[in-house]
Amino acid sequence: MNIICGTDFSDHAEAGATVAAALAGKLQDRLLLVHALPGGGMSTSARETMSSVSASLSEKLAEEVARLGQLGAEVEPHRVTAPPDRAILSKVRPGQTRLVVVGSQGRLASNHRLAGGVAGGVAGGVAGGVAESVAESSPIPTLVVRQHKSLVQWAHGEHPLRIVCAYDFTATADAALTWLNTLRGWGRCELVVAQVAWPPEQKARLGLPGPAPFDGNEPELQSILERELSEKVNAVLGGGDARIRVWGGWGRPDPDLIEIAHQEHADLIVTGAHQRHGMERLFHLSVSRALLRYAPMNVLVVPATRELTRTLPAPPHRVLAATDFSDVGNQAVRHAYCLLGGGGTVRLVHVVHPQALPNGEYAQGVGDRRSHGQQAEQVRRCADQLRSLVPTEATAHGIVTEVEVLEHPQPALAIAQAAERFGADVICLGTHGRSRFSVAVSDSVTQAVMRRSARPLLVVHAPPE
Repeated sequence: MNIICGTDFSDHAEAGATVAAALAGKLQDRLLLVHALPGGGMSTSARETMSSVSASLSEKLAEEVARLGQLGAEVEPHRVTAPPDRAILSKVRPGQTRLVVVGSQGRLASNHRLAGGVAGGVAGGVAGGVAESVAESSPIPTLVVRQHKSLVQWAHGEHPLRIVCAYDFTATADAALTWLNTLRGWGRCELVVAQVAWPPEQKARLGLPGPAPFDGNEPELQSILERELSEKVNAVLGGGDARIRVWGGWGRPDPDLIEIAHQEHADLIVTGAHQRHGMERLFHLSVSRALLRYAPMNVLVVPATRELTRTLPAPPHRVLAATDFSDVGNQAVRHAYCLLGGGGTVRLVHVVHPQALPNGEYAQGVGDRRSHGQQAEQVRRCADQLRSLVPTEATAHGIVTEVEVLEHPQPALAIAQAAERFGADVICLGTHGRSRFSVAVSDSVTQAVMRRSARPLLVVHAPPE
């Protein structure tokens, strides 16, 4: 395997190359050291100047190869006539290249200044820099080096690497989280997986009442978010050595992620990259791009990979079944239990309108004296009816049943929010179900749940008449 590192012979580029050499030596990889040469479009005087310093550049490249070789790396120099980012990317070969390493905030070497700036520097912690361009275009992970000593010491096994991984339940974040396993295979790591969640959005997703506080997450919301993140981390990393942090933030997540990394004394931030280009890149607020620009510590950017979609999901452990007590709705309940042959939890839910009363009546507003007691009785009766649907053999199969009656005017929204609070692996619904006294779980409701929830949905159809 190869590790690719770009250099312009600046101090930052040398620091990045030192890290690349340490990793190449540890992993027994070949280090491809890439130096970019200017292309066409130069004036005659610029070409003459560049020709006069070419020998000096060749000498510098040879000296850098010798230095890195003394660090234990097998180094192969490459001079590429192209802009720095394209020069580096031209050597990337998926399946053969393990990692791209660039030093950040590179500056032009003195001999480049003599050439009138015709040879660009390989790096950049500023907008439009080479590091940003490479990280957002490379099909393999890119390590942007800002504090090289901790990475070198980690590669030599002298101390664990303190890592904060930014996570937000997207495919790109999944790629970053999965790559932590690779880093753990290279050396000892202390892992923190951090999620910065916007409280109003999360409360709406979960259907939690009340306004969101400005100083973090309320306890119920924090508990649910921590449960979701813990389950994801355990599923991907398969161990209890990674800590989690859930942070309620009202602005952009990148400043909060940097603050978390400061608090954790992180050597490295790991983040996914959407790799947007053109006009889409201009208008999308990329967290990875902001971290590349502003994080003072090392940053590893991991692109999304299709390999993640080839793994089988874990068997369901929590299933939510919604019924309106029609035949097909109750049939969906039976299917929910069939999904949990190895044990788990089924939550049975039923949606009633907040003003629904027994016998098909509705309360006539808050002044209706009948409403409070009769509505409470309606909810109690529905809960009892849900319990009556539990198969007798459920307990013997290790299946726990929970019941919840949802008072909500929009059944699809209520079901989707209940599934989020529960953390359902699967939602079971019947179609064509109609009920005189409740909100029907009909075709339109099923379709609305599909639009509102990204969770797997099992739709049970009524038998043909």
